[in-house]
Amino acid sequence: MLSQPTRPYTIFIGVALLLQGGTTLLARLYPPFDRAFPFVLEMTRLIPAHSLLHIATALVAFWLYYWGGPRGPFRFALYFGLFYLALAIVGMVSGHHLGLGLHPFDHPFHLFIGGLGLLAVAVEYFWARAARPQ
Repeated sequence: MLSQPTRPYTIFIGVALLLQGGTTLLARLYPPFDRAFPFVLEMTRLIPAHSLLHIATALVAFWLYYWGGPRGPFRFALYFGLFYLALAIVGMVSGHHLGLGLHPFDHPFHLFIGGLGLLAVAVEYFWARAARPQ
């Protein structure tokens, strides 16, 4: 497991996005939940499109983790990391919410999470390369 840092990254991102997307979508669609837990939307300010993107991404993460073969988590971490890094850069440069209701506080978070995925990819790649017989 230690030689494959993309595996824990993929499952962590899947769980985190499913929880965040699910709770924020529930708060938007079911007012009693929002009244009971107002901090959910106050903290995240997610709109339904953003929540649905999180849920869909979580499902992709789980699918690649469990059924994507030995390289599934690596692929998820690579593509998700690149996507989040690009999302952060475009958001910071343009200031546009990109149809997802993004706020300025989202961009550093996307930069960190995307960078973490690419770091996991790089570590796994170089460890695997070093382990190959010369």
